[in-house]
Amino acid sequence: MSLTDDQLEELKDAFTLFDKKGDDKVESVQIIDILRSLKLNPLTCDVEKVIKDSGLEGNRVDFPTFASIYEQFKKRPSIANYDDMIEMFKCFDREGSKMVFGGEFRMVLVNMGDNMNQEQIEKMIAPNENADGYIPYESLLDFVLAK
Repeated sequence: MSLTDDQLEELKDAFTLFDKKGDDKVESVQIIDILRSLKLNPLTCDVEKVIKDSGLEGNRVDFPTFASIYEQFKKRPSIANYDDMIEMFKCFDREGSKMVFGGEFRMVLVNMGDNMNQEQIEKMIAPNENADGYIPYESLLDFVLAK
């Protein structure tokens, strides 16, 4: 698979946003966040394996290396896309309010899918949770998948 000029520009823009030192490199642990900002939804363990197998653990990664990793994940079938996840949330949205109860969603995240620790879950949910403990799931997905 070869990337178009527009795709390369989109990748470079996302990559640059995560380059905090301005040296055209990012931390290897940021790769998953960049991939997700580009609407991919890889499992953490899959990204960690690619990083480890490539000898990139604890290193800063340049753009060509990141672009190669992006291409690997772009070729893989997605576990779930935005529309699939909306349908999943509707199962928890008994009133059709486009909201889910935060406590219930936390339990689902702990018990299913990608292994997330409590800190990661709170980082994702807390900014989206209202005073009554409900989360508007469309905005949560926009945040998580950077739709």
